[in-house]
Amino acid sequence: MQKNLKKIVLVAALVAVLLVSACGTGEPQEPTPDINVIRTEAVQTAMVEMTVQAALSPSETPLPPTLTPLPTATLNTDATQPPAGSSSSSSGSGSSSGGTSGTAIPTWTPDVYKCEFVDQDPWDKPQMTGWMYDVVWTMRNVGIATWTVADYYVKWTGGDDLSPKHIYKLPHDVAPYQTVEIGVDINIPTHPIESPGYSTNWAIINDNGDEICVFFHNIPHTYPPPTATP
Repeated sequence: MQKNLKKIVLVAALVAVLLVSACGTGEPQEPTPDINVIRTEAVQTAMVEMTVQAALSPSETPLPPTLTPLPTATLNTDATQPPAGSSSSSSGSGSSSGGTSGTAIPTWTPDVYKCEFVDQDPWDKPQMTGWMYDVVWTMRNVGIATWTVADYYVKWTGGDDLSPKHIYKLPHDVAPYQTVEIGVDINIPTHPIESPGYSTNWAIINDNGDEICVFFHNIPHTYPPPTATP
């Protein structure tokens, strides 16, 4: 009985040795590949290839434009001090609830004494020697003061003295934007004169004695009257 047990143990040991020998001489099993390792190696390989290509064929890469920072708005916290460029004052002729611009708006101030030339008869031209006529200027009052007959008049102010009188009255009062015809007697000397001829100057005098409207009459030259045919 004891001998049989030894045989069984011996056979079992032999079988174990054979199995171990068979396992050691067989083909080794390949380990299961790690997907994450494969991905990492692929990415590293691609990066190496891109670096090599960039080194072999460098290209200019445009730099991005420099950004200019926008200005920062500031809040005026001082309620008593208005911001620059504005005014808190208002005109004495009216009131307004809003602010006004810092640029002053020009206001029109009408002229108290001012005239405007309208017409003349006759016009400036050569005249015959010894000729006597009236030259009439039509003037318009474009000021705001009325030209009154009692205080305003027409006066010779210089140039050639061609009139028998040096002062003439206005024919009527002249309110603003009304016209008046101012007539002056002209006497042409009897001797002929060449260019530049004659020039006589006149003006309207206001109640302060100032010349407020100046006008003149020019005669380029004079010529003798035609000779009578017998």
